[in-house]
Amino acid sequence: VLQFAVQQVDACGIAVMPCCYTGTDKGAPYGIKRALGVSWAADIRRSFYLMENGYHSDFATIPSEITPMNRIVLGEKRI
Repeated sequence: VLQFAVQQVDACGIAVMPCCYTGTDKGAPYGIKRALGVSWAADIRRSFYLMENGYHSDFATIPSEITPMNRIVLGEKRI
């Protein structure tokens, strides 16, 4: 979804709430995975992907009562 939004749509704003992290931490440094966990490592990697493609990146959350996987990765096109 993130790649589609960046490459095909060229979206001015992106918000994704990843729910599955299996295999998404590839390329993240071992120390980050060990210290912060796979989900943070994957989302940090996603934020770098956004940055490398011309977006500012940030994180937000929804209440954990809704879902424990509550982090939102945000991207805003730099102009």
